[in-house]
Amino acid sequence: MTKERLIETIKRILNTDVDFSFLTKLTEPELETLVACIRDGVDRAAK
Repeated sequence: MTKERLIETIKRILNTDVDFSFLTKLTEPELETLVACIRDGVDRAAK
């Protein structure tokens, strides 16, 4: 998955239009980890 797609995924999960362009400084594996952590946190909060 590209960095841009990962950042769009983060925006979608968080339901926000905040400018996350600063995240492009992260590597793809770092962004993948961030997405996984956010999904886990959102899932836990929903329970």
